[in-house]
This record gives sequence, structure tokens and C-alpha cells, in this order.
Amino acid sequence: MTLLSAASPRRVALAFGAADIALTVAGAFGVAALFPAASAWTARLVVVLALAAAVTALLAATRGWRMAGFTTAVRAPGLLWLPAAVALVPLVGGVQLPGAGLLAVLVAGYAATGFVEEALFRGVILGVLRPTGVRPAVLVSSALFAAAHLPNMLFGQAPAITLAQAVGTFCFGVGYAALRLRTGSVWPLMTLHFLTDLLLRVDALPAWAHWTAMVGGDTLLLVYGLVLLRGRERTASRVDVGHPAAFSAQPADA
Repeated sequence: MTLLSAASPRRVALAFGAADIALTVAGAFGVAALFPAASAWTARLVVVLALAAAVTALLAATRGWRMAGFTTAVRAPGLLWLPAAVALVPLVGGVQLPGAGLLAVLVAGYAATGFVEEALFRGVILGVLRPTGVRPAVLVSSALFAAAHLPNMLFGQAPAITLAQAVGTFCFGVGYAALRLRTGSVWPLMTLHFLTDLLLRVDALPAWAHWTAMVGGDTLLLVYGLVLLRGRERTASRVDVGHPAAFSAQPADA
């Protein structure tokens, strides 16, 4: 991926994170100006579809699909049990489906969100940051992922909820970044990300249980991610101490 490796990894990662925020803000204002009667969910869908197109164009232009984890070879698939459990927990209380129109918007929107956020933050940005070291790459990519959720206030979300969401998405990002590095693929993460978002939106849990599922799930993912990183760093140190690519005993995109 020569177009991306020519500059400082951190600067490139920050540029991508800033571009994501800028496109989201511009999209929010653009939809509000062009379609003032559009609901918040419709506006979100339009913006995330535009972001999906931009991320796809970036990957195509840089030929970065493989570096971003678009491979069917999934290493250690058993490690996906915890994010799968976190995604499915809301089903304990059953589901409460909205009308067909809103449900279609939610499914399309969350599918596009899973693609955009995993391809960009656990794919491109994490891949660009790999030369800086495993732990810095995971933490910086997760911080940028958290910052990308701050513009949600433009879609009517309360500032306090948005800040709480930023903290939660940082924790989520650490867990998913560690899984991306351990499994080598973004495909299962996209699927689990989609299910996590969608099921939390249609669950029939009481408010306290809903928030417990959200906060508890993000906390578990943070801890799980740190444990996975610590375990893999020990393995890497026995392979090639001090080499930033030693996190994986196999090629990063094998």
C-alpha cells in the first residue's frame, strides 16, 4: 500500500480520522439543507452510505483490501465467542420490532455502519498504524473511532449520551482491534458489529437492563482486548523481540 506507507503512520491515521468526521459533519448539514423533512434515521442512513462509498473508493484506489483484512482466511475463529455473546445478549429480553419502513432503514444503516467502521478503523487505520507498535496502533485507532462518534450530536443525540457513547466505542474499539490482529480478517467483525448495533436497537429489555448490556458489553470487550494483546505480545516477543510486525507469527494479511 505504497500511497499510505510513504508518510508518517500517525499523520495518515489522523488524516483519515479527520476526513471521516469532516464527511459526517458535511453530510449531516447537507442532508438537513436538501431534505429538511427527513427523519434523523434517514439522515444517518444517507450519510453512512456516502461514507461507505468513500471508504470503498479509498480501498480500491490504494489496493488496500488485503491490508485492511478483506480475506476469507480467519485465524483462531474461537476467539470470536465473546463478541458474539455480547452481540446476542439483548435477545434475552426478546425483540420489539419497529414498523417495516424504519426496520429496513435500521438494517441497511447498521449493515453499512459495520462495513464503514470496521473497514476504516480496524482495517485501513489500524493497518497504517501497525509500524508504530501493536499497543499504540490499537489505542490510537480506538481513540479515533471514539472521536468519530462525536458528530452524532448533529443528528439530535444528547451531548451527555454522545460523550458516553464515545467512551463506550473506545472500549469496543480496543476489543475489536485486538480481534482484528489476532484473526486477520474484518469479515466476522463486520457481521458481529452489525448484530451488536441492530439488536441493541430492537431489544425489549427494560431500560436498566438495556444500559447494563451496553456498558457491560463494552467493558468486557475492553478487558478482552487487553488480555488478547498481552497474550499475543508474549508470543511475539519469543518470535522477534522488538520487531513491530512480530505481533503475528504469520504474515499480517495471510
